[in-house]
Amino acid sequence: MGRTNLSSAMETQAEQPPRLGGIQAGPALAGVLYALLVGSAALALWARESPLALPARVAKAAPWVFLAFIVCFAAYRLALVRAGKYSAFKAFFQIGAACLFFVLLLPAKSYRTAPPEDPLAELMMDSNPHVRALAAEVARSRPDGHKYGSLLVRAMKDPDPEVREQAHRSLVVLTGTDLGAPDTEGAIQKWGERYP
Repeated sequence: MGRTNLSSAMETQAEQPPRLGGIQAGPALAGVLYALLVGSAALALWARESPLALPARVAKAAPWVFLAFIVCFAAYRLALVRAGKYSAFKAFFQIGAACLFFVLLLPAKSYRTAPPEDPLAELMMDSNPHVRALAAEVARSRPDGHKYGSLLVRAMKDPDPEVREQAHRSLVVLTGTDLGAPDTEGAIQKWGERYP
């Protein structure tokens, strides 16, 4: 009985996982990818929910760290598909889902490294009507409140009645005259002529 040859060319040897850029695609690489997924997704979500809690550069870089995970993950899955050890449909579905998640992590507005030049003007255009109403109210107590005149005139057309009311009150205080309430015919036009 001859000796068994266990060279790498023989079929009797256990099949090895595929190699990806010289790195064996096995459980160790899967563990590294999992850690990268958890870390990058947590960082990206934290940066999206609380961008001011992180340094500006970290907040900007967070989604791109997740993109780095996607690139590594896609290469890993495609190497497994090529070796015939993973379903192509599942791999492409997972890569597509990761790309979709990445797009959702991208910021809606670019992050600012400096505070806005006029926070009150930004608050007057906020999506929350309570914030807009409060900003319209605060404008009349500012020493430079006249500079908000055109924004207050625009606020008189706001869909929320409280915002319209506060904008009207502020305009009356700032000008010392009442050219009409928001629901008075021609009042908004008169205020608009005063604050073009």
